[in-house]
Amino acid sequence: MTWKRTYASTSAQEAWHSTSLRGRLVVLFTAILTVGFAIAGAAMVGIMQAHLVSQVDRELESTAKQLAVATARSIVASVPADVPSNYYIRFTSTEGVHQTSITQDTAERFGTPRPGELLQVGGINPSDSITRPVNVTSTKPNSYWRAVAVPISVNNKPYGVVTVAMPLSGTAETVVSTSRYFALLGLVIVVVGGTASYYLIRHALGPLRRIENVAEQIAAGDLTQRIESEPSGTEVGSLANSLNQMLTQIEHSFEERDRSEQRMRRFVSDASHELRTPLSALRGYGELYRMGGVPDDRVPEVMSRIEAESTRMGNLVEDLLTLARLDETPEIHPEEIDLVKIARDSSFDMRALDASRVVSVIGLGEGEPAPDELLIEADKDQITQVFTNLIGNINRYTPKGTPVEIALGETGGNAIIEIRDHGPGISKEDRDKVFARFYRTDVSRSRASGGSGLGLAIVSSIMALHTGQAELGRTSGGGLTVRLTVPVKQNGKQIHKTSAASPSENE
Repeated sequence: MTWKRTYASTSAQEAWHSTSLRGRLVVLFTAILTVGFAIAGAAMVGIMQAHLVSQVDRELESTAKQLAVATARSIVASVPADVPSNYYIRFTSTEGVHQTSITQDTAERFGTPRPGELLQVGGINPSDSITRPVNVTSTKPNSYWRAVAVPISVNNKPYGVVTVAMPLSGTAETVVSTSRYFALLGLVIVVVGGTASYYLIRHALGPLRRIENVAEQIAAGDLTQRIESEPSGTEVGSLANSLNQMLTQIEHSFEERDRSEQRMRRFVSDASHELRTPLSALRGYGELYRMGGVPDDRVPEVMSRIEAESTRMGNLVEDLLTLARLDETPEIHPEEIDLVKIARDSSFDMRALDASRVVSVIGLGEGEPAPDELLIEADKDQITQVFTNLIGNINRYTPKGTPVEIALGETGGNAIIEIRDHGPGISKEDRDKVFARFYRTDVSRSRASGGSGLGLAIVSSIMALHTGQAELGRTSGGGLTVRLTVPVKQNGKQIHKTSAASPSENE
């Protein structure tokens, strides 16, 4: 039996958990409505029954003494007692002789009560006393009477006890009839309430159903779906807003993943292509030397070419590693740096690479001297690499001896650096493309000069990492201008003092 009860309990739990939320809410609402109505009905029937019985008690208490006195007088006078309908009267003398009075119609309808001895005959009782009403059984099944006992005295001597009773069948019939009507009404209300709750809960759970439909479409792969907005003060509205925000983040994450995969595929393809050229050259020179195809007088030239290709391949690998670090987990070690100092250091580097160039550090405005200092919070090594890459590009792609200007200033809370050359420049169509990885405006010339095609891509990544940007423009009079924008240090009011440029800066 134990395992059967356990199996039944488990089956009921499984059936309950497999029921939809709407079904469970309807069942719970109907059950609560039924229990509540049953409790209310039981309370109402109990109150009504107590009220009806109290009415019978009041009638008994108000008529029992009169009937008792009238009965005693009729017995003393030896005349029949006048018994009202629906009453039972029993006189018990001090000798224990019983005389009962009840109409035939009342006896047939309600039976004869069995009151027993409610009050001891011959006892000492006040002449006006009366017992509390009590329930007594009847000779008719399922029929009850309400009875009281009244002591009778003659000349201040106990004469007997009169028991007066009234049937409760009318009260019981009223209670049963009322209970039936109330039960029928309750059944109607429960059915109507359950049906109404089904549709109301269905309507209330409509937003959840829409959320479920959106979730199914998202699970099918459509990440553009969104949940219809609901009032934010409701639970469903708060849930919808949270889910929409989560979906937006998920969609952006997938888009970023797709873009990352595309960049990775393009990066691997371009890297393979770029590394293939120096590796092929190295392999070719090695095989040529192994086969004895290199004359002794050309061995230094071949070794020089091998060294050049190895250097270019090493630079390419270093650039690739730099971009990989910037893409994956870029680390910034911010500190206060002076862009004017870095610009002057870069001008010295430029002159070290080509002593014939005139390199000037100036202000942004025409004829304006460079500021004494221009402070930002940034990673010094990365900002220095930006200047190094740009100076290297100028040295690599512009004619020897052409002038270079490094202009600095501040506009709208941003530090502005413009590195201007006077070389051949870049066409307007190529300016939007040169920040892409491995992009070259002239492939053969770039490879011959040792460029990897990654310098400006590194510049763009570093500037983006510092919430700045890099742009290309045309230098007045011909050439290319790289414009860098980065926020200045936010430590209160920033003041830039200007002074005349030193002679070394305008050589």
